[in-house]
Amino acid sequence: MSEQSKYTTVASTLHWAVVILVCALFGLGWYMTDLPPGPDRGFYFATHKSIGISLFIVMTGRLAWRIFNSPPALRVDLPTWKLLLAKNVHFAFYILLFAQPLTGYLSSSFSGYDTSLFGYPLPSWGWKQKNLNDFFSVAHSSCSIAILVCVTLHIAGVVSHVYQEGISFLNRIKPW
Repeated sequence: MSEQSKYTTVASTLHWAVVILVCALFGLGWYMTDLPPGPDRGFYFATHKSIGISLFIVMTGRLAWRIFNSPPALRVDLPTWKLLLAKNVHFAFYILLFAQPLTGYLSSSFSGYDTSLFGYPLPSWGWKQKNLNDFFSVAHSSCSIAILVCVTLHIAGVVSHVYQEGISFLNRIKPW
């Protein structure tokens, strides 16, 4: 595989950092919502918020890297519908992976609870307001569903490529 068909080490590392953060956020999100009110629930919510803010920071770096470093070219021998689907799924990922932490932060800002980044307090953009908290909570949950749809489509595409081309296709995104 030529170096031109591979992602840069920085792009690959940022990709896998996002994967790890998103998996952690989904795991924590599903677990913490069923916990009864109390210190355990507060701990998991605070951790979820910190990881979500970290995701926003990593996505900012990823977007900056993408702007100044073109990704490897898509294969031109793919059907048009596959090329369009791949481009749209990647575009949706960028939108959703910024919207998700932003809606979570705004929901938290209007919940009356403070937000911190691993113990360091952050400013609140709002005040205790149930309607706005509910609105941003629904938006946050909706982004979660949309991200899961994108993940499913992305993994289906990867599996399709691996099935057609073998494991060497995955070498494009390995950071090592």
